[in-house]
Amino acid sequence: MTGLAAFPHIWEGSGTLGPGLLVLHGRGGTEADLVPVARLIGPGHGVLAPRGPEAQPPGWAWFAHRAIGVPVEESFDARLLELADWLEVAALAYDIRLPMVAMGFSNGGMMAGALVAVRPDLVDRAILMASGYALPPHLVAAGMSGRRILISGGTDDPFHTIEMMDAGVRSYRDAGALVDARTYPGVGHTITREQADDAALWLASGIG
Repeated sequence: MTGLAAFPHIWEGSGTLGPGLLVLHGRGGTEADLVPVARLIGPGHGVLAPRGPEAQPPGWAWFAHRAIGVPVEESFDARLLELADWLEVAALAYDIRLPMVAMGFSNGGMMAGALVAVRPDLVDRAILMASGYALPPHLVAAGMSGRRILISGGTDDPFHTIEMMDAGVRSYRDAGALVDARTYPGVGHTITREQADDAALWLASGIG
């Protein structure tokens, strides 16, 4: 498939309060999963939510992985380029002002961060929910300098541990990103209302 059909997706309006939100679901999810969260984080913003291309029952993922937080680099790189190409098409089709803000959960958060690194003309900020994993080194050396990144995670998350999050925060900061890292006691691998509200404040503080 080519064009818009390459990634089944949801598009909700152009919004009026600033950049649109590119919403990337987690492993085993679908394009609809994070749309309600995106509405909380960016009320009045457009929401573009594509579906990951890798089958991962019961849903989809953005790339193949060797272990939690460890992508198959060939898959990661190929899917990253495919998503970037598709985003250019979608921006033209829906008259989306670029760059967007990416919001990703888990597997989708790694892809969101990578988009900021390699295509800041398309996505120049990211909200990484339970997904502050360190990116492959060949990606973070690209366009991460000066980019705003919010990384949040729960202290009881077995898939995105505090140790993983700390390593990811260090890698983003070492690449020059302006990282706001937040932890939430007792929270597992999920997105709470508190996290969404904090992300909304973070987003509103940098609209422009």
